[in-house]
Amino acid sequence: MSTAFPQEHPSPHRNRVRLLGLLFGLAAGPAAWIGQMLLGYGLSSYACYPKDEPRTASPPPGWNGEQLWLLVINLACLALALAGLLVALAHWRRVAQEKAGGAHHMLNLGEGRARFMALSGMLTSGLFAATILFNTVNILGVPACWSIVR
Repeated sequence: MSTAFPQEHPSPHRNRVRLLGLLFGLAAGPAAWIGQMLLGYGLSSYACYPKDEPRTASPPPGWNGEQLWLLVINLACLALALAGLLVALAHWRRVAQEKAGGAHHMLNLGEGRARFMALSGMLTSGLFAATILFNTVNILGVPACWSIVR
């Protein structure tokens, strides 16, 4: 009995990369952005609105370095997103010659699953790194809430 489908695996170079690395490339950028938003927003909102009323006086002791802490948080999150981008790029290069097994695939992109996941990881981590970078520039350009009221 002959079949029209090829007998080789649709992702023959899948053993060149680890699934954990592919998942890290996919998830590092979004996770870094979520962390940056949660930590940065929490720190800024508490510094500006410690209770029901906004803070209008100069910061209390210990809050003078709020922008420095926000910058540190953003740079750490940017480093995580860039690490995801680099891991995804390394995985993509390892499986660069991978081709799909045949036309019987529902979604035949001409490339295997490992390469598709690596490309998706490069896209997500790169875009979220750019988003974090734009927010980092915002921290440097926008004054703290008590600086505006003075």
